[in-house]
Amino acid sequence: MEQEKLWATFQKTGKVQDYLRYCGIDLHETGENSVKKEKPHETDDRRVDHT
Repeated sequence: MEQEKLWATFQKTGKVQDYLRYCGIDLHETGENSVKKEKPHETDDRRVDHT
């Protein structure tokens, strides 16, 4: 039932956050399914000379 509710929320809003929550990933949660941002620029591979 919870999955159906989460899917309905995603269909209504269309937000990526709601889709990730439906998939079991919560960006604002601190549990095992959360995204940790200890070093936010660690994987930033953008070129510095790009205009």
